[in-house]
Amino acid sequence: MKKTKRYLALLLTAVLLLAALAGCGKEQSDEPETSATTETTEVTEATTESAALTEPAALTESAGYGNNTVAALSNYAVSTAVPNDEIMSAIVAVDAEDHPLMTNAALQICYWIEFYGFMSNYGEYAYLLGLDYSTPLAEQDCSEDRTWEQYFLEAAAQHFCQNYAMAQAAYAEGYTLPEEDVATIDDIADPNGDFAAEATEAGYDSPEAYIMANFGDGTGVADYQDYLRLYYAAVDYYLQLCDNVENGLTDAEVEAYYDENAATYEESRVFKQNNVTVRHILIAPEGDKDETLNDWTEEQWAEAETKAADIYTLWQEDPTEENFAALATDYTDDPGSAESGGLYEDFATNKMVEEFSDWSFDPERAPGDSGIVKTPYGYHIMYFVEQTETRAWFDTAKTDLTNARVDEHIAELCETYPVRFDYTLVRVFDMVSKMAQEDTPQG
Repeated sequence: MKKTKRYLALLLTAVLLLAALAGCGKEQSDEPETSATTETTEVTEATTESAALTEPAALTESAGYGNNTVAALSNYAVSTAVPNDEIMSAIVAVDAEDHPLMTNAALQICYWIEFYGFMSNYGEYAYLLGLDYSTPLAEQDCSEDRTWEQYFLEAAAQHFCQNYAMAQAAYAEGYTLPEEDVATIDDIADPNGDFAAEATEAGYDSPEAYIMANFGDGTGVADYQDYLRLYYAAVDYYLQLCDNVENGLTDAEVEAYYDENAATYEESRVFKQNNVTVRHILIAPEGDKDETLNDWTEEQWAEAETKAADIYTLWQEDPTEENFAALATDYTDDPGSAESGGLYEDFATNKMVEEFSDWSFDPERAPGDSGIVKTPYGYHIMYFVEQTETRAWFDTAKTDLTNARVDEHIAELCETYPVRFDYTLVRVFDMVSKMAQEDTPQG
C-alpha cells in the first residue's frame, strides 16, 4: 500500500476552509438546483431547531473515567481558552492504569480534524445532512440521540482510541519513529523552520498563533507535536497491518467471503464474473427531452431506433471489429469512446448502466457477438470483444475481507490498550462561532 500519512505533516489551510464555510454557511438554506443525493453511513438527517445553549459550567470534580458517554453534556463548547489554563490542562482520557493520555488541548486537534475532514468530503452539500456550519454545533441535532457536536466528539474519541492502541502495539513490537517524521515534528517548534515559514506566509506571527487559528484557542506547538507522534506511529502500524493481512489471504478465503456475502454484492451488481471488453455505438434520440415526461418522446425514440438499425445493417455488410470501430468513430453519440472506436476495455459488472451491463455479461456471450440494446441514454449497437482475466469481483471481496480483518484486529487492540474518557471534563473551543463572528460586519 502507498503511504499517505504525510498529508498532516503540516497544517493544510484548515483555517482557510473554516473561514470560507463561515462566510457562505448562511447562504445554504435554498434547495440545490440538482437532484443529487449524498450518501453517508452513520449520519441521519438533522434538525436545527434546538434552543440556544448556554456555555457549560466550569470544570467540576471528575465523574469517573469510563463512567459516562458522549451524551454526558448537552453542550461542550467554550468561547474562551488559554494554553495551559485549567480547562485546557484538564485530563479527559486515561489508560487502564489511570495514566493521563489526553488533555482538552490535545482533544481540540482531534476534534477539529474530524470536522475539517467531514467538511472536505461534503463541502457545501453538508447542509443536506442537516449541518449548518454557521451555527454552533451543540445547537443542531445530528440524529435522535446526538448533536453534531457530540457526533464529532464521538468520532474524535474513537479515532484517538484506535490510534493510541495501534501506536502502543507498534512500539511493543519494537517500532521506532522514522527520522523523517522526527524531523517534521521537531521542525514545528523551530522558529526558523519550514513550519514557521508556512505560518508567516499564512499571515500569522508564530507557529503557536497558526496552530490556534486552525485548532482553537488553548492549543499549542507541543499538543500538535504529540498528535503527530501518535498519528505517524499509528498510520505506519496500520499500513503494515493491511499489507500483512492482504498478503496472507488465500484465493479460497476470498472466494468463500464473496460467497458468504453474495446477496449483498449482487445488490450492488458486483457479480462473480470476469471483466469484459466491448465496443458500442450510441445513437441517442435527437432534440431536447419532453419536460413533462422528463424523457424523449415516442417519436424521438422511434427515430433513434431506426437510425441504430440502419447503422447495424450497414456494419453487417462487413461484420468485422475494424469496421465496427470505424463506424463508431463516425456515428456514435458517446464522446467518451468516439476516438477509440467505441471501445470500453476491461470493465466490471457494476460499472455500466444496467441494460448495457446485462448484455455484456450474459453468460452465453462470445467474442464477435453483436446486437442492439436500449438504455436510458439511447440505443447501443453492441460488439462483444472478449472476457478478460481481470476479476473485479475478486478484488472487491479481497479488499472487503482485508478491511474486515483489519477492523477486527484493531478492535482487539483497543481492548488490549483501553482508553477511558470522562466526558464531564471535556470542553471544546467553539471555532464555528468564532469564525462566524469574525465574518459578521461590525456596525
